Amino acid sequence: MTRSVVADSGSHRLAVVPGSGPLSGDRIALPPGMGEGPCLMSIQHGRRVIRAAVHAVELTEVPAGHIAVDEGLAEAWDIGPADQPGWRLDRVAPVPVRSVVLDLPTEREPAGVARDIAHAGLAGMPLWVPGGDEEVSLVIAGVPYRVRELDVGKKRQVVARLTKDTEVELYASAVRAGVDVVVLADTSGSMGFVDLPISTETALLSKTTRRRMSRMEALKQSLRELLEIRLQVSGRISRFALLEFDHRVRHRFPRDGGMEQLDATSPDQLITEYRQAVALLAPDGRTDIGNALHEAANLLHRHGRPGNDKLVVLVSDGAEWTPAGDGGTGEVVQTVREPVSLMAHLNRELGIRLHAIGISTPEWYRQAGGDMSKRPLVPDHGLLEELVKVGGGDPTTVGGLDVLADYFAGLGGGIVHRVQGRLTEPARPGPLLDHTRAALDLLRPAGAADFNQRREDLKGRIAELAGQCNTEAQRTGGQVVWDDGRISMLSDRELGLLVTDDRRVPAFLIGLSEGFRPPSADPRFTAFVALLEEFRMLGRGRAVDYGRVAALCGTPVDSAGGCQVAVLQRVHDCLGDLRTVLAAGRAEPPPEPPAATGDFTYRD
Repeated sequence: MTRSVVADSGSHRLAVVPGSGPLSGDRIALPPGMGEGPCLMSIQHGRRVIRAAVHAVELTEVPAGHIAVDEGLAEAWDIGPADQPGWRLDRVAPVPVRSVVLDLPTEREPAGVARDIAHAGLAGMPLWVPGGDEEVSLVIAGVPYRVRELDVGKKRQVVARLTKDTEVELYASAVRAGVDVVVLADTSGSMGFVDLPISTETALLSKTTRRRMSRMEALKQSLRELLEIRLQVSGRISRFALLEFDHRVRHRFPRDGGMEQLDATSPDQLITEYRQAVALLAPDGRTDIGNALHEAANLLHRHGRPGNDKLVVLVSDGAEWTPAGDGGTGEVVQTVREPVSLMAHLNRELGIRLHAIGISTPEWYRQAGGDMSKRPLVPDHGLLEELVKVGGGDPTTVGGLDVLADYFAGLGGGIVHRVQGRLTEPARPGPLLDHTRAALDLLRPAGAADFNQRREDLKGRIAELAGQCNTEAQRTGGQVVWDDGRISMLSDRELGLLVTDDRRVPAFLIGLSEGFRPPSADPRFTAFVALLEEFRMLGRGRAVDYGRVAALCGTPVDSAGGCQVAVLQRVHDCLGDLRTVLAAGRAEPPPEPPAATGDFTYRD
C-alpha cells in the first residue's frame, strides 16, 4: 500500500475535542491547505501500535500545527485530552471491499438491522485491514459490528473502503438468534437426473469412481450434513420441519406434522426419525411451488415460536415459467403469478422470508448428455429468482453439492441476512456545533482579553440553560432544580469575573461545584453531579491538576483563565444534555449495546 506522510507527533499537536458535524465519526480535522481524503492513523503506545483508517477533512477552525480528533475516536485509540503519544498520519489509496459479513451484535430482529444498515450511509467508510488475527469491527450508527469475513482480494495491512457495490451480510448464530425453518425439498421427476459433477475430494471421501451424481442425491447428502451440524449447537429454541413436494406436499419431518427442535438437545428417537425422513425422499411427479409455499407458511404460522425469525428454504432445480400473459410448456407451475404474489404477501404480512437454492445448471445438464429439447429436465431458476426478490431473502444460489453443503452448514450454525440493494452515501455533515467551536478556539494562543470574552459569553448561555432546565423540570416533575437566587449568585460570583491567578482556581472550582449541585437523589442528575464532584475534589488539592481538568473538559488547559473557560464550557455542555433528558422525562440513559465476540476470517 502506497503511503505519504501528512503529519506526525513531531510536527503537529494532536488535539482531542468534543466532535460534531464534519468532525465526528471516523473523520479528523486538519488545518486548511493540508488536503483531504482517506488516511491511516498509527498511534504508538509503548510497544503496541494502534492503526485506524480515518477520513481527513480541512477546517478553517483548526489552527496551524494541530490535528483535531473527536473525543469518541480518541477514546477508542486510548488517548486522553492531555496525552501526546507518538503518532503518524499517512495519506493512502484505499482498496475497495467486495463483501463483508458482520456479526449481529444485539438482540434486535436481524431483518430490521439489515434494513437499517442499508440506509446507514456506509458507502465510502474506511476500514483498516490488519495482517494477522487481530479483530476487526465497524461502528455503524454508534453500534460496533464485529467483522466475521472480509473480501478485499487477498490484500493485507491496507486501508479498505466500503463502496455502493459492497455486499453486506449479517450473521446471527443459532445460539443468539432463534430461527424457525421449513425446508421445501423438490422431489419432482427432474430431480432424479444425474448431472451434478462430483469433485475429486468428494469422490475420495465417498470411495466412488463416478463423475456425477443425481440432483436428489446431492440434496439428501446435504440434508444429512445439516443434521450433523445442528447436533453440535444448542441455544435458543429454533423449530425445524422438512417437507417434500412435487405436485403434492408431504410432511417428512416431523413424522406427525408440526415442527420440532432439532439440535444437540434432541432425543435419539427424533434424530433417527429425521434420518429416515431424508432417506425416503425420491423423485416423482410435477412441480407445484405455490402449493408448497402455502403449506410452509401454515407450519410457520401455527407452530413457529413467537419472536423467532421465520424462514422457508426452497431447494429445487426450478420450474419452466414465462411471464404472465405468455404461454409456457414443460414442467411448469400452475400459474406464475400465484406463487410470486403469495410469497410477496407472506413476506409483507407475516414476516416470512424465502431463501432459494437452485440445483444444477443448463450447462451441466448439457455436459451430462441431457436433451435440451426436453424442457422439463432442463434446470430453470427464473421463478426461484422472482420468489427471492419478493421474499426478502438472498439472491438465488445456483450450483451443485458444494453450494448445498455450504448453505446448510451456515444454516446449521446460524442464519445469514443479506443487506438488500446498494449501500447509500453518507448524509452531508451538519455544521460544527458551539461546543466544538469553543474547544477549537481554545487551541489558539489567547490572552486575558480573549478568555474574558469567552467567559462572558458562556456566563449568559449557562444562565439561559439553567432557566430552561428549571422549566422542563417543572413541567415533567413539578419542581424546579435551582432557585433564581442561586443562579443569580453564581452569575455574579463564579461566572462574573475572569480567574487570572492559579491560587484562585480552587475557590472557583469549589464554589461552582457547590452552587450548581442539583438534587442528587434524582437519577437524571447523576452524570452532572458526578462531574461537579470531580471539580470539587480538584479544588481541594494543594495545587490544581491542569492535566486532570483537561481530561474532564476534553481540551488542553495550561493557565488559570483557560481552566475557567474550559470548565464553564464543560458545564454548559452538560446542562444542554440535562435539558434534553428533563424534556424527555427520561429517568436514565439507554443501556449500551453488548459487544460481539467470535473469530474473524478473511475471504479470498
